[in-house]
Amino acid sequence: MNFRLFVLLFAILAAGATATAAEPIKVQSAFVRVLEEADIPAREVGVLATLEVREGDIVKSGQVLSRLDDDDAKLAVARAELDLAIAERQAKNSVPVGTAEALLKEAEQDQAQAKLLQRIAAMKAANDVAVRHAVKSRDASKAEFDRAVQARKAFEKSISQTELDRLKLVLERNELEIEKAQFEKELADLQQQIEDSSIVEQAQTVERLKLSVEQAHLQNEVDALTRDLKARMLDQAKLQLARRGLRSPLDGEVAEVFRHRGEWVEPGQRVMRIVRLDRLKVEGFVESHAITGSVRGAVVRVRVTPNDEDKPVIVKGKIVFISSEIDAVNGQVRVWAEVENPDLVLRPGLSAEMIIDSTNRTATTTASPAKTSGER
Repeated sequence: MNFRLFVLLFAILAAGATATAAEPIKVQSAFVRVLEEADIPAREVGVLATLEVREGDIVKSGQVLSRLDDDDAKLAVARAELDLAIAERQAKNSVPVGTAEALLKEAEQDQAQAKLLQRIAAMKAANDVAVRHAVKSRDASKAEFDRAVQARKAFEKSISQTELDRLKLVLERNELEIEKAQFEKELADLQQQIEDSSIVEQAQTVERLKLSVEQAHLQNEVDALTRDLKARMLDQAKLQLARRGLRSPLDGEVAEVFRHRGEWVEPGQRVMRIVRLDRLKVEGFVESHAITGSVRGAVVRVRVTPNDEDKPVIVKGKIVFISSEIDAVNGQVRVWAEVENPDLVLRPGLSAEMIIDSTNRTATTTASPAKTSGER
């Protein structure tokens, strides 16, 4: 019975807590703040040549706000473009490779022809048929001449002097044929040596031209890499030129201008400040005991009276931050919400009243008793 009473009591307390949690949370003394802003620094050194906006101007993200003197940067881009054009022509030039390959092919053909001539010369040098034929002819004519001489000695009238002279001339002619054959044999040996030397020379030429072809291909690769390098240098020159222009990183309003046209600026020096106005934050303090669960992401209604007008403006947003620190003096915690401001009605610095929608806290509150109990 006591257990049932305890369960009933717990249910009543839980219902009371839920009802309390369902009440909206009012954030008093809230203020509209800038959510996003950016100081626009100079990224290069130089004279501020143009200033294209003034304080209060509305700018878009990426819009050029001012520009440093960029004559040198433009010349650098033009020079880099010319260097890249030259490098591209060199990379596309296939004439050196084609010429080297043609010369190599021609040399290989000459080498093949030289090998044939060397084989012919070697065969001629090895051929001694003419010499042996001449020797045989000489031996035969000598034997015939000797027989004629012996016959004339034995019988003076058997061989006429004319016949003897003819046989002697034949012998002498055959002797000359031997000398001629031997001379031609020596010439053939010399020709073989010449052809052997030509073979060696042709082989050296072929190897040299092979290296030339390899060198031409390597140069093509170097030219391609040079082209890529020149392309990167052009990108770098364009980047340097782009850095001479100061662009807005966000949509917003020019809040302050710190430098003016004609002034010398150094890298990092602030030139102007941009604040975003189409999205703002509303910041305030709330009693810590009112935050019984996580309200991050909860919908809020913000009531603002711009320019002291009678008709207030109500916009919606959501909680994005709840401080984990509680002020030791007043027991409050800082919270802020993001709100859309497309019509630019809200302005930073306005006071506002912010109400955290209770319906967006019920689920998180009912899911957190165990955690709250554990923290205690």
